[in-house]
Amino acid sequence: MLQAIRDRAMGVLGWIVIGLIIITFALFGLGSYLQDQSRVYAAKVNDVEISPRELQVAYQNQRDRMQQMLGDAYNPALIDEKQLKQQALQSLINRQLILQAAQNDGMAISDQLLASRIHSIQAFQEDGQFKEDVYQRVLAQQGMIPLAFEYETRQQLTGEQLVNGLSNTAFVTGSEVDRAYSLQEQKRTFDYIVVSASPFEATANPDDASIQAYYEEHSEAFMTPERVRLAYLRLSADGLSESIEVDEQTLVDYYEEKKSSLKGQEQRRASHILFQLSADADETAEKTVVEKAEKVLQQIRDGGDFAALATENSDDPGSAASGGDLGFFAKGAMVPEFEKVAFELQPGEDSGLVRSQFGYHIIRLTEIKSADIPALEDVREELIVELKQTEIDDLYYEQLEQLTDNTYESPDSLDAAADALGLEIQTSDWITPAGGEGIGQYPKVLSAAFSEDVLESGNNSEPLEVAPDDALVIRVVEREAAHPTPLADVRDRIVEVLKKEAAAKAAQGKGEMLLAKLAEGAVAKDLVGEDGLAFHEADGVTRAVDGHPREIINKVFRLARSADGAALNTGFALSNGDYVVVNLTAVEDADPAGMTEAQRTQMLSGFENMRKSLALAVLVDDLRKRATIEIPEVSE
Repeated sequence: MLQAIRDRAMGVLGWIVIGLIIITFALFGLGSYLQDQSRVYAAKVNDVEISPRELQVAYQNQRDRMQQMLGDAYNPALIDEKQLKQQALQSLINRQLILQAAQNDGMAISDQLLASRIHSIQAFQEDGQFKEDVYQRVLAQQGMIPLAFEYETRQQLTGEQLVNGLSNTAFVTGSEVDRAYSLQEQKRTFDYIVVSASPFEATANPDDASIQAYYEEHSEAFMTPERVRLAYLRLSADGLSESIEVDEQTLVDYYEEKKSSLKGQEQRRASHILFQLSADADETAEKTVVEKAEKVLQQIRDGGDFAALATENSDDPGSAASGGDLGFFAKGAMVPEFEKVAFELQPGEDSGLVRSQFGYHIIRLTEIKSADIPALEDVREELIVELKQTEIDDLYYEQLEQLTDNTYESPDSLDAAADALGLEIQTSDWITPAGGEGIGQYPKVLSAAFSEDVLESGNNSEPLEVAPDDALVIRVVEREAAHPTPLADVRDRIVEVLKKEAAAKAAQGKGEMLLAKLAEGAVAKDLVGEDGLAFHEADGVTRAVDGHPREIINKVFRLARSADGAALNTGFALSNGDYVVVNLTAVEDADPAGMTEAQRTQMLSGFENMRKSLALAVLVDDLRKRATIEIPEVSE
């Protein structure tokens, strides 16, 4: 049968097909068949592609900035990587839009300006000067070549031209600052009565029909969300050290390998006498200080007690009390002028007068601690920890690779990976898209658990790094769809809501009655006696005043002043259901003449920055509306 098929395939028709294939390869190349036809860009902005690599770099930079900002509080497990990556992508899109707008307006960067910017980057400098070899080395460490870096920098500068040009058009007038100050520091005088909703809540008693109606009207609020229970494997570096032993020969070899790096820096101990003098002191002041210093120096040369003279004459409060002793220090710890002399002296030698930014010093070197290589026994424990950590890292990543392979090859079960790695399959509590106990606290777990691949297709997740050297692979073992919560289960909640609503409405009614009495000529203070209402006075208070509820202050300062300056009676509800009756009697704008220069400068700077940000936001919004932006799987 197979031979017959082969014979027929090699007939005339077969040769025609082969001929067509050969012609196609000749015209289009084999690559046209082998290349991935899927879109290989993160976004396309007016036909300019943003590559996945650009997005990855931007995302990583954003993570690094977040880590620097949060410091010890940084926890990668709590980062929503999807959101962070989306923010990085939108930032790249905005940057590309600005660059294109600048280029369309004919903006360009000269070679001289590009060189100046690159030369000013400290990472490429040595002793404050740009060094070509440092430039090449730093870029190589970052995996970049100069041509690519210069291209990126030129693009960045081109975009900055447009942004800076726009920002520099933002300005704030003096009269605007005066007006803002007069409003910001405005004072208002008022009294108010608080009608509490709590007493009314105790008498509210919603009936069954009201409860049923509320339940039906707000049915979406009483849905039990979809939830899942997960089976998972956890691979962690914790505990691996117990199974790792470091033999003596390995330790000795590692010590020999690290000898040069274990060698410490030479340290020197010195004392000094400081005669303080500012760097910009005039000739007269400098002459006076030098004369005093030379007298003390002569006393030292005549055999005077250095420590006693330091205690008596030194302007350095930190060392004068201890006879000028500065303790041990290595190179880089002192200002250059001081360090140069201190590392040229021998123990017991004194310097002449040494000028630094702090003034004049007399230095005595007292001791030198050589840069010896520590003995193996002195660093044994430290090296063992390092060796163990290296082995832990290697073992962890080896097992992580094995976990990845096993869970991918058997996507419908965790058993194979558990058996291969000796891991226990664990089960989570119920988890909703909003989170849950245990592993439900990790955004990565939530994102994977409710993804189409894991939730709908029933596959294992890829390994999810929830902490350094700590990864999870999850799969859904039980799923419960979203469903309405029975009325019986939420009845008490509904009753509480209806009671609060009724109480708030009653408090408002009581407040409106008080307002009506005020309109008839009643005095606010006289209305609170028999009902146990609280009366409060606020005399000439500003927006920043303490002593009155912040919500009341904010609402009172939003009230429009009366046209004729007459008292204003009004009322409003608070977020807790209480109702406030207000009698606003005076509004006094602040006098800009009372503004300090520091306040004026701060306000001017703040308003200018706000307008610059607003101008840039308007520009980007306009560019986005007029652009064609394509994001794979997302249309914009």
